[in-house]
Amino acid sequence: MKNILLITAITLVLTGRNFGQPGVKHILLEEFSTAPCGFCPDGDLVAAQLIIDHPAVIWLTHHAGFGVDSMTVPESVTIANTFTTFAPGATIDRGDYPIPVYTMPPYIAISRQKWDSVCVAHLNDPPVVDVFITNQYDSVTRLLNCTVDATFLTTSAPGDLRLNLFLVEDSVVGFGSGYDQTNYYNTTLGHPYYGAGDPIVGYVHHRIVRKVQTGAWGLTGVIPGAPVAGSTYSHTFTNIPISAAWKDYDMDVIAFVSYYNASANLRQVINSNQKKLTDATTNIISIDNASDGFFLYPNPASENMYVMNKNRDSESKIIITDLSGKEILISQLQPYSSIIETKNIPGGIYFYKVFSEKELVDHGKIVIAH
Repeated sequence: MKNILLITAITLVLTGRNFGQPGVKHILLEEFSTAPCGFCPDGDLVAAQLIIDHPAVIWLTHHAGFGVDSMTVPESVTIANTFTTFAPGATIDRGDYPIPVYTMPPYIAISRQKWDSVCVAHLNDPPVVDVFITNQYDSVTRLLNCTVDATFLTTSAPGDLRLNLFLVEDSVVGFGSGYDQTNYYNTTLGHPYYGAGDPIVGYVHHRIVRKVQTGAWGLTGVIPGAPVAGSTYSHTFTNIPISAAWKDYDMDVIAFVSYYNASANLRQVINSNQKKLTDATTNIISIDNASDGFFLYPNPASENMYVMNKNRDSESKIIITDLSGKEILISQLQPYSSIIETKNIPGGIYFYKVFSEKELVDHGKIVIAH
């Protein structure tokens, strides 16, 4: 029986496709958020709802803008210092939009109350360039080879055009001052984080920038200053190490083309794309080397989700919660394999935690799509 389940898991190879279709304008939302930021849990809720409402929006989170924490990378500090003085704030394609913000020029981050309206205003902008991502990832060596193609559909404005590559991990949980989330909504009746604690211990951090392969402002020398319409400009990034501390199955590769200029308000992103890190892997994680012996599939799920569990000698359970932390489903797990019925759960983004006896042994994000 175990061998059959392992074979089933191995056959669930994602052949890999890019987010969105050719000729579509994607919008890059770069959120600035940190564990010490008491308003940032609300920013996460806004961003999570935004990508559900607008699938063309790509969300990543820089842990900088209001201090730093255990998830901060140096490039995020550089970007945050250029674009914002507060959190939660966000740039939308790094555009300089003439609307009220909490900071004065040259800072261009806008408050969360404006994220949706700015994204909606630009969803139908014609794309200048298509960005395609091809991953080749070995889950044993944890090395990634990634090719990014930028195909120009029209003639763009000349300038210093750069290619950017970010690695993002979702559903990050840690403990201590660098992870515990300050929560100004703990006593706000009716807010999803009411009563969640201040700080929230075990908070699930979303869409965390883990690695910026191209430096804060992108890679030069790939795209010419005056790209030709119909031409494709490519670069392959080889042997990118993926830390063993990161959940590779919960990571995305995000690539985008942007301008660079001495003026911070002239560094606009002209298009972006994202792809699962583990798409087109050469070695697929099996139950024997998955996180603590658990493997969930498919994700996104529709009618059912299957949980493979090698901890047959311990009592295990899975808890599924919504974005606010409300428990949606609690189910005991059987040895080797369990079926979780998801057909009655409304479509959206959810989080799961797996416990063996009373110990948290695995956690992450699941998507329900009917």
